[in-house]
Amino acid sequence: MTEVSKTQRPFCALAGAVLSSFLLAAGLSACAPTVAPPPPVSQPAPPPVVTPPVVAPSTPVEPADTDIRVGLLLPLSGPQASLGRSMLQAAEMGLFDVGGDDFKLVVRDSATSGGPAAAAREVLSDKADIVLGPLFGAELKQAAAPVTAARVPMVSFSNDSSQAQSGVYILGVTPESQIARVVGYAARQGVKRFAIMTPNSTYGRLVLATYQEQVVKAGGTIAQVTFYDPKSPDLTVPVREMADAYKRSGFDALMIPEGGQKLRAFAAMLPAFELPTGLVRLLGTSQWQDPSVAAEPALVGGWFAAPAPERFQSFAQRYASLYGSQPDPRAGIVYDAVTLAVALAQSKEGGDFSSARMTDPSGFAGVTGVFRLNADGKAERGLAIMEVAPGTFTVKDPAPATFAAVIN
Repeated sequence: MTEVSKTQRPFCALAGAVLSSFLLAAGLSACAPTVAPPPPVSQPAPPPVVTPPVVAPSTPVEPADTDIRVGLLLPLSGPQASLGRSMLQAAEMGLFDVGGDDFKLVVRDSATSGGPAAAAREVLSDKADIVLGPLFGAELKQAAAPVTAARVPMVSFSNDSSQAQSGVYILGVTPESQIARVVGYAARQGVKRFAIMTPNSTYGRLVLATYQEQVVKAGGTIAQVTFYDPKSPDLTVPVREMADAYKRSGFDALMIPEGGQKLRAFAAMLPAFELPTGLVRLLGTSQWQDPSVAAEPALVGGWFAAPAPERFQSFAQRYASLYGSQPDPRAGIVYDAVTLAVALAQSKEGGDFSSARMTDPSGFAGVTGVFRLNADGKAERGLAIMEVAPGTFTVKDPAPATFAAVIN
């Protein structure tokens, strides 16, 4: 027989006991009722993974350029540099008085080696909305070509109306406007027979043509025309010819479109040749508006047309207080051109420099009086009639304040 050692028996007894317990538990479990297990607890679904979009780096947006740019052509070098700088000061006055921060003057020298045309091209390359200047008719002829080709309006300070065209406006006080005003006024005062002593030059012939036209328009007649050589120092020949014509048939008024020393010399010689300046009304242009003219006794009682003096005097006082000198009469025209450009710029957002706006029949008012631009480039002006008095000038007939009535 196989003997079991002492260590084996306790293990067999324990194994039997464990087995009996297992069977008993199994039997009890078989008799217990069947219970369904609890449902599984649902867990919330994880949120979806969102991939952020790829954003390209932003490009800075430049602010829109809303500045109004005004080209200004003036002679800032050469023999007319002093005059050009004076005109520039007048332009700056206009800008400071009425211009806003969005209004820019683009200034170029019309006397550079490239000339007025090159200066005009430079302001156009700077995107000028309108071009002001140049000062002289000879410069205007050159500068106008690139400006009109670019379809940009131009307002010149010249008084040479022969350079006027559509889109190129002449803002200077032209001889034609002065002669029309003074002839019309003289005719209304009873003057019927008109004479003229004029230089044999382009200017003189222009004055004569306008004078003849306006005399006929006013219902008068031309009694005598005398030319003189503007370069000749001898003035006795034309004065004698005019005096002889007066003795033959007489006339009521004599136009002398001259100024300065030559005008004073002519006037002083007339009584010496028995042409009575007290009976014959002397007529002139704005060249007469010179203090030295009022010192000549033979010119006392003479009439000429010029911009309203009260407006210009106020401007001249402010100019002198700023710059320490009296302005040239043309400075008022430059000032008016700048304030005109500002008015056009403020008409609507971005400005309105269209032909329709620039030729508004109501016109504009400036330190040189009221004016309006016509579609042909010429300007109409409201001028005053001035009379020469001893040592001064007086207003004989005020300049109109509006264009509501016909200006003569």
